Amino acid sequence: MGRRRILAGGIAQESHSFNPVPTGRERFNIQSGAAAIAGARGSNSLLGGILDAAAEADVEVIVPTLFRAQSGGPVEDAVFAEMRDILCDAARRGDFDAIVLPLHGGMLTPTLHDPEGALMTALRAITGPELPMTAAFDLHAHVTPEILDTCDLLAGYLTNPHGDQGATGRRATRAALDILSGRLRPVLSAVHVPMLTLGNDRTDEEPLQGLQARARAAVESGAAYDVSIFNAQQFLDVPGLGQWVLAYGNGRDAAPDALALDLAQSLWDQRRALIGTYPSLDSCLDRAEQGTPRPLILGDQGDRVAGGGPGDSTHVLRALLARPKLPPSVVPLTDPEAVRACHAAGQGARVTLTVGGRHSTVAPPLEVTGEVLGLGTEAHITYDGPADAGYKARLGAYALLGLGNVQVLLTDQPYSYLDPDYFRAMGVDPARMGVVVTRSGYHFTLNFAATGECITVDTPGMTSYRVQELPFTVARPFFPLDEMDFAPALHAHRSRAG
Repeated sequence: MGRRRILAGGIAQESHSFNPVPTGRERFNIQSGAAAIAGARGSNSLLGGILDAAAEADVEVIVPTLFRAQSGGPVEDAVFAEMRDILCDAARRGDFDAIVLPLHGGMLTPTLHDPEGALMTALRAITGPELPMTAAFDLHAHVTPEILDTCDLLAGYLTNPHGDQGATGRRATRAALDILSGRLRPVLSAVHVPMLTLGNDRTDEEPLQGLQARARAAVESGAAYDVSIFNAQQFLDVPGLGQWVLAYGNGRDAAPDALALDLAQSLWDQRRALIGTYPSLDSCLDRAEQGTPRPLILGDQGDRVAGGGPGDSTHVLRALLARPKLPPSVVPLTDPEAVRACHAAGQGARVTLTVGGRHSTVAPPLEVTGEVLGLGTEAHITYDGPADAGYKARLGAYALLGLGNVQVLLTDQPYSYLDPDYFRAMGVDPARMGVVVTRSGYHFTLNFAATGECITVDTPGMTSYRVQELPFTVARPFFPLDEMDFAPALHAHRSRAG
């Protein structure tokens, strides 16, 4: 018998139903083959974890293609079709023993509510039902019955902010290899809970900390093979939006039904406690004016690219400019036209521009006059970590505009700034700033912890947790927009238990 092989690849992006800017091919980092493997090996990423687990088992990994983009509007159908066709062509060759898919799970296209389910269905049509297929998803994935019916085991992140990407890839890979060897016959107990977590949804704080501890204890004791609690991307107007508890047993008589039902009931019972609040922007800027021992790293909750926002809100920029006593500050802003204008003017030029507010209508465009401090046509970053440590990405054109003590980092594409190297790559040392603004809610906190004090601030916009301000129609009913009677019930599922 020759060396076993795993087929890995796919597409990872988190979509926002109400972001009108489509995510095109230019937004993706696309790699394949040896380049994809070399880029991920040793990194704290899903593919990095797949590679690590495969190496430990002396298994080869094939990566026909891997598309990865930051969060944003729905992905263009042609981009998804390109990736799907590459993977399906590779599947038809049949030179592998199992499939492990490193995906996000919260993606949309204009015509698909569930692209990941469509991908798995297409692969199953080629491989048949017996070939092991597992997947690794973000904790904020939108889980669907189609995914559960086609995937043998779905492993989700157990941490939020996310620090276990590599470990999640390992779990999915080990499950595929255990199925292949006959050590695992997964049987799933799955429960859907029609609610959202909004603000108080870190796994290092209660109430999710306790739920995750109970899930972990069940796995450690052998009561379950694997358990994931999916908290869902909050801005998907799709059928079946909500939480999922997935508990996998090993064999027909090992279905962990009671565990899944109990965790789901606990989620529902604590639904009001999962709605949190954040400090005001003004209160944080008051502190910055008085002086703080470390930089304040502020997450712009209302326009989080990490949550699918466009990254062009001027709300925070206006507040910074209104406070001349603030220490040196930097705020990123997506504005391709402003980037082009700065490049046309040249470094050192003084320019007057209208910036931002093209899509974030709660904060209109703002006219500013300043000096072009830096320019670039592309930048390369490597995540410091711990989240996604070692992950490499290429950024597009940018311009650094100085407005007195405030620097505006203008980019032609939206970025979340989850890692300090985003700023360094474009000419700003965040450790030397007094205030640093990221386009993230709290995922930035892991990688910026060594740089400064991390605070998520309450700001308006399409990614704020004021979901009553968003035009949800398809996803309803769900809590907190709707009050309802609910009792957890097991979802019918696919089982290999025989």
